[in-house]
Amino acid sequence: MGKLKGFLALLLLFAVIYAGFKLIPPYVNNYSFQDELDDIARRASYSSNGDDDVRAKVIRKAASMDIPLKEDQITVTHMGDSLGITVQYRVHVDMLIHPVDMDFTVNSLNKRI
Repeated sequence: MGKLKGFLALLLLFAVIYAGFKLIPPYVNNYSFQDELDDIARRASYSSNGDDDVRAKVIRKAASMDIPLKEDQITVTHMGDSLGITVQYRVHVDMLIHPVDMDFTVNSLNKRI
């Protein structure tokens, strides 16, 4: 009985480490992407670039971070002196037993000084 408990504890530990190894990187990527999106919004609010240029910059930055995006997943809004960017994307994670789709929404709003 003691060996079975030890084996089950070891199996549980392996499962937790495996899940963390697979599920933590998308959250870290999302956090980094948020920083990059803030930078893009800050720069775009002071330039004369159009919405399509902003979308293209977001798509290029996301591609460099292995986040697949299409133009329809990016919303660029102008509110007076403010520029807002919203990105919605999904990351598919293959797990051993059941695949997981993780949905992320990244927002950035920059107001000119």
